[in-house]
Formats: sequence, structure tokens, C-alpha cells
Amino acid sequence: MVGVRRKPITQNIEKMRIENLYIKNGLFTVGFYLLLLIMSYFLNIISPSGPCTPGLGAAILLGLPFISGLMLAINIFRYFLHKKELISSIIIHLLIFVSLLIFIKTL
Repeated sequence: MVGVRRKPITQNIEKMRIENLYIKNGLFTVGFYLLLLIMSYFLNIISPSGPCTPGLGAAILLGLPFISGLMLAINIFRYFLHKKELISSIIIHLLIFVSLLIFIKTL
């Protein structure tokens, strides 16, 4: 292919941004839950749980259903205010919330 110029690799790397808002919101939500679990793990190392008192990590995990339910409600409200790209985030919050309720029910 004579006369065809290729773009430098750096220009291609700069264009590899997440521009799809559905994927971006979904990744942000998954990242939030991963950060929450990592933070819970390290707080449990710093302040471990005892037989009668929960540590800081366990306290965060105990509040997780409330956090998940609140974020789900906020995203549903924003979804109906014409933010249709939040549907992936709503599905993730709903799956986390339902799985936490099922887990709590089996205890």
C-alpha cells in the first residue's frame, strides 16, 4: 500500500477513552463496590472484629445493603429525569442489593 500513512501509536492510545456512557457508568459502579470491599478488608485488618463487637470492616459490610439501596433509589430517580445511560448502573445496584438480601436471608 503505497502512499498510505499510518497514524502514530500515541494518537491511537489517546483515543482509547471510554466514551460509551452505559459502560462508563457500569464500570464506575463496579469500581465503587470493589473499592468498598478493599476498604472493608483493610479496615478489618486495622480494627479486627471480636466475638461480640464488629470491627470497622464488618461495620462497613453491615451498612452495605443500606448504601446499595440508597444508591439504587438515587439512580432510579435520576433515570426518570432523562438520564437513560444509568440503566447499567441500576442493574448492577439491583443485583448487588438482591444478592445481599438473599445472603442475609440465608444466615
